Amino acid sequence: MTAPAMVAEFDEVAGWTAEAVEQLGRRHAIPATCRGSASPAALAWLAEACELSPGMTLLDVGAGAGGPAAWAAERFGVRPILLEPMPAAGRAASRLFGLPVIAGDGRRIPLRTGSADAAWCLGVLCTVRDKAAVLGEIHRVLKPGASLGLLVVVARGRRTLPAPDGNHFPTLPELRALLAGAGFELVEQAGLPGRAPLSWSRRAEQVAAVVATRHRAHPAYALAAHQGERFTHLFASGQISVQLIHAVSRTSTQATHGGMMSTGEDDFLHELEIEVEAEVSLVEASRPEEVAGLPVTEWLFDPADAEREKIGLRGLLDAVEVLEDGRRPDDHVA
Repeated sequence: MTAPAMVAEFDEVAGWTAEAVEQLGRRHAIPATCRGSASPAALAWLAEACELSPGMTLLDVGAGAGGPAAWAAERFGVRPILLEPMPAAGRAASRLFGLPVIAGDGRRIPLRTGSADAAWCLGVLCTVRDKAAVLGEIHRVLKPGASLGLLVVVARGRRTLPAPDGNHFPTLPELRALLAGAGFELVEQAGLPGRAPLSWSRRAEQVAAVVATRHRAHPAYALAAHQGERFTHLFASGQISVQLIHAVSRTSTQATHGGMMSTGEDDFLHELEIEVEAEVSLVEASRPEEVAGLPVTEWLFDPADAEREKIGLRGLLDAVEVLEDGRRPDDHVA
């Protein structure tokens, strides 16, 4: 069960952030949706370490409101696929950046084995208990030899202050063992690079100020703020730190089935696309916008649920199209 503070921090605040960005302007979108997870220097380190290049499929596991993936798409020309369990965060990523978002978590990634050219997982591992399952699934969907970029909050020695709700910080030795166990080779690691430029920080803070003005009295805002305070105290006391990790998926018997998709895998994607399109048609045929205008007593279903299902299906359909396009020879860069 997800802790209420985690829902507040990663879901409700994400939705409010999207609204504030739309008020202030698109230039605020990436800094605001990277807040708390990455800076330009950290993203640049990860992108260069993973050798991102135009046309590559980048899977972002626990993508939040989409800022890091959008940054990578703008600067390196990658084709992002976002995996995000929080509905409001996923809607924010789709709304702000038009990126394909799959609703789900890293323990079961609904993508074919060996279908991603690279993967990112930023500020996520410390929020899940079963880190081995998440890393194992990422390894499965990566091509052999593909890069994984991690931004991880790690524990340093014995912790005396309480961890923020829902966080389980690994130590560096634990993280190295988890990577090896999942089939990754650790290539390099670094501490968090320098501070973000003032222009970036200013835009993020302007969005945060709008969110605070509108929602300060909301219980979710108080929960998220308390989470932030706990992190601040832990960082200030030196009990946690941020590490950037570059690892590579080792070739194994399981991984050798990756690489270019076989005809069977292409058939699978085509059939999945047909099925998803049929599901979208069914949801649209239910006409949720008309049902929403009726008295609640006459509802046969919740139109908000139908709308969320349609958004999720369209995100999955977009992801299928990204994978299909990535198999076309004219999309590959020499």
